[in-house]
Amino acid sequence: MSKLESLFRQTEIIKIAQKGNFGWEHLDQHLKRKEEDMEYKLCISKRTLTRDLKEIERFFGICIEFNQKTGQYGINNEESFAQNLPLLETFDWLQIFGKKGKVPPYLIFENRVAKGIDNLLPLAKAIENKQLIRIQYAKFWLWEEEMRVLKPLALKEFKNRWYLLAADEKDIFKVFGLDRIKSFEAMPNYFKAMSVDFEGHFRDVFGIINTQIKQVEEVILTFTEFKGRYIKSLPLHHSQEILVDNGNILTIRLKVKIEYELVAEILSHGDEVRVDAPNGLKDLVKEKAARMINGILP
Repeated sequence: MSKLESLFRQTEIIKIAQKGNFGWEHLDQHLKRKEEDMEYKLCISKRTLTRDLKEIERFFGICIEFNQKTGQYGINNEESFAQNLPLLETFDWLQIFGKKGKVPPYLIFENRVAKGIDNLLPLAKAIENKQLIRIQYAKFWLWEEEMRVLKPLALKEFKNRWYLLAADEKDIFKVFGLDRIKSFEAMPNYFKAMSVDFEGHFRDVFGIINTQIKQVEEVILTFTEFKGRYIKSLPLHHSQEILVDNGNILTIRLKVKIEYELVAEILSHGDEVRVDAPNGLKDLVKEKAARMINGILP
């Protein structure tokens, strides 16, 4: 049995578990149906399932346990975390592409890719090896480029762009867009592991920018009923809380810092959103909307 078959099977097990508790017969029938649709052998023994569940917890961070009383398997939410779940989408694409490795004609992808993604793999290796890197970096608001020596710590995606999270020469945590890295070199020097609370750093922001001196504010937004459906299906932020959902409008509350990326997101919804609070954000959006109408660039 190939490793790829194991990964496909494990993703199917996770999908079943996400829908609720399941028994062995239900899983066995599901895998038999999937075998008919795919070119891989997926059916397994209970012994192999035990091994799969251990690998699922190690690789995906999802703990699926057997309950002796009910005779069913289920997710232990207290012992699980969802950071690796985007990998499931990757394996879904692999199933669609099949063994031929070709994109079928019925899949139409957006014909634009952010620059710099060719550095993803070498940067990931440098992060794993705790290896210093040297980059030539260009800021959007400056014409000149600069050479930086960094301690690469992690990679983060936001709106189809990838960002390098790193410590600079003074061990100050900073974020660098991969599309602005003009050259990259892994150095022969290594650094000691650093403990950075990435989740905490981005917890109170929408996007990448986090101005430390800014305070978290309560942002109240009201959307049309139509746009509200999208906002409910893909929340803007983990703090999103629904205040009103009456079939005509959707009003939500976010607890975030007001940064450039949040303002840009609000403006992208046009006349289908209204800013209710805070007043400072209302004034900022009004000012930018007026400039758009009058064709005035800052």
